[in-house]
Amino acid sequence: MAKKEPKSGKDFLRLARNSDEVKEIREGKGSHVVVKFKNNTSISVPVHGNKQLKKGIHRKILKIFKAAGVIGLFLLLIMKVFF
Repeated sequence: MAKKEPKSGKDFLRLARNSDEVKEIREGKGSHVVVKFKNNTSISVPVHGNKQLKKGIHRKILKIFKAAGVIGLFLLLIMKVFF
């Protein structure tokens, strides 16, 4: 079965932990986790159980993960499954 696009904070953290582009993952305030990439960008990812992220924060996190090269690898894996 093919992997789906990340929708929750836990999904994004799972991608970050499996990526070579991530420099550091650390606890933030409350239920947030800070992900720092090798290109010196960072983002605070909200982790509220398996709740789906709202549209705005979801797009922002996707944009930063794509810029860091994390999502590109993820999409290549999906393409290999289908083609």
